[in-house]
Amino acid sequence: MNGRAGPEGEGALCEFCQGTGSTTRAWAYVSGPDPFHGPAETILRSGQCRHCRGTGVYDSTLDPTLNDYRPRE
Repeated sequence: MNGRAGPEGEGALCEFCQGTGSTTRAWAYVSGPDPFHGPAETILRSGQCRHCRGTGVYDSTLDPTLNDYRPRE
């Protein structure tokens, strides 16, 4: 944790979205049977940060990317 206050005034600022709550993702698409050769079309999409779920404040209990490492009930 970095200890800096987030937008709500408490918690650690999300390092993945820098506290904005949204991130930009880049996808490359190549048509045809071989996706590793040929010209690629790049698509940029923005969406809610999946680590803080759009709040801008990182909380590990909300992070769905850690679900595989949590104990099963």
